[in-house]
Amino acid sequence: MLKKHVISYFEHVSLNDELIEEFNHFFYMNLLPLFTNEHRTGSIRVSDLDLRSVVNVNSRYRKMLTDFSTYVSFAQQNKAYEEAMFKMIYGARSFKGFMNNIEKAKNYIEKDIEVGKLFNMWNIVFSTKELK
Repeated sequence: MLKKHVISYFEHVSLNDELIEEFNHFFYMNLLPLFTNEHRTGSIRVSDLDLRSVVNVNSRYRKMLTDFSTYVSFAQQNKAYEEAMFKMIYGARSFKGFMNNIEKAKNYIEKDIEVGKLFNMWNIVFSTKELK
């Protein structure tokens, strides 16, 4: 049994406690910095299908989140980083919306920020109009 990890941003609408725990564990281990300001926003509903799309090792969502977790750890002491992380979850009211925000930021980082400016990545992400 996994250690209990609770991220209150997600409202689970599944009766499968083990699946919920695996889902929470994944976020806790890989993307916890996304939720530093979770107390400032409401929650989004996560269905059984959403849970499975993160827990399944071969799923598109799992791959996207795993890849994105690298960027999440880059600048945790930066205030713009914290705000950029918060904006990523603030507007999402569904898990699909949340994943769309993640995908948009990930694609922007990978395709639009020059390699020499990646050290300033979260200041750039925070101030980019397309991501707001």
